[in-house]
Amino acid sequence: MTIAFAHFDEPLAWLLRGLITYGWADSTLNRVTPANVVGGFDLSLIPESQGKSGLILRIAASADGRRCHEDDTYAFEVVLTHVGSERGFAVRCEDCNYLAEFVFDPANPEWAAGYIHQGITEYVAEFVRWRLGGGELTWAQRQGVPEVDAEPCSASLAGWIGQQVALRRHFDASLWGTVQNVAQARGVVTQPMVTAGNYGVKTGGQGAPASMALERPAKALLVMIGLGATSAVMALLNIVVTLALFGMSRPFAITTNFLLMMVAGVGGVFAWYGLREFKQMRGDKLPWVAIIYPSVIPICCLAGIPISIWAGRAWQSEPVLSRRAANSAK
Repeated sequence: MTIAFAHFDEPLAWLLRGLITYGWADSTLNRVTPANVVGGFDLSLIPESQGKSGLILRIAASADGRRCHEDDTYAFEVVLTHVGSERGFAVRCEDCNYLAEFVFDPANPEWAAGYIHQGITEYVAEFVRWRLGGGELTWAQRQGVPEVDAEPCSASLAGWIGQQVALRRHFDASLWGTVQNVAQARGVVTQPMVTAGNYGVKTGGQGAPASMALERPAKALLVMIGLGATSAVMALLNIVVTLALFGMSRPFAITTNFLLMMVAGVGGVFAWYGLREFKQMRGDKLPWVAIIYPSVIPICCLAGIPISIWAGRAWQSEPVLSRRAANSAK
């Protein structure tokens, strides 16, 4: 296959063909997505904007057989852009705080559609689980998803799409003939090239459901680690003062302060590295050191025990477990 549709061999045409291959249906004419498909794509914005407005992907707000009726459907904007020096696609959705970029590979032109298909379907499932668990996006989070500098497709492709829409033709396999190697194409897609879902955006409060679940516990753990380090420094000062004033005549005070310094100091170092893995949703043992640390340090154990429980529950929550499994598979 050297062309996507008619005589068109360009990213937007291949994206459209790939989406059809991966089970997305044309909803341009009636804006209704059939219930038995992955989602629907809307091409109505492409002809007038020459592709700069991109296409719209609509997918139901459902996961594990459950529907988030409050949201009903999510609309993702897909526009042409540059990813570094390569051409690609930017996908954004304010309603579920998502932004991602996907590279277009001319040697494997349908792959970008496969990565987008996988990225959106996996993210929506995770997001819906978070919403059904009581998660809410703030107005600031919705407004914080940045706009993308979009690029146009060719005028001939935009005009041809407009002609097909005017003729009320549905975009499906009949517009290009036999779909070849569909099974092979589907088997190739194992991991998304990029799943940025606002993970790289530094505006406060943004992120995927898993990132949002760990955001506040991570800050609390950081404060507790700081208090633990303070207690280690105070214990060292107590040892120095005791030796200066009383020599070795106070062995109990020296011993207890030395033990506190070792537990709080050495444990704090391991907890610091564990907190890094906690934020990255990686690792197994070190994150638990960071989680348990506040509950065993005397200076913060009263407040640290509920913080450890809170952080432990967040670490074992469903969105975080899903992300940890995905990270460990990479």
